[in-house]
Amino acid sequence: MHKLVRKRVEVVAHGGIVYKGQLIEASEEAIFLKGDTGWITIPMEKVVAVREEGADEVKKDWRDRDVDPSFFQP
Repeated sequence: MHKLVRKRVEVVAHGGIVYKGQLIEASEEAIFLKGDTGWITIPMEKVVAVREEGADEVKKDWRDRDVDPSFFQP
């Protein structure tokens, strides 16, 4: 994650929420972004993925999600 500091990133949190902004700092407790509308602090226990903004999304294993995809299949 150190290579992403000062770059625009997307942080995916539980529930599918995506935060976008410039990565300022990442500690063991939280990620700090400078967003378009202000500062964003995301607790690490909520973070699912961090990637450079615009990077292709890597297909996630179902265990990274809150609900198993088979739940939605008839």
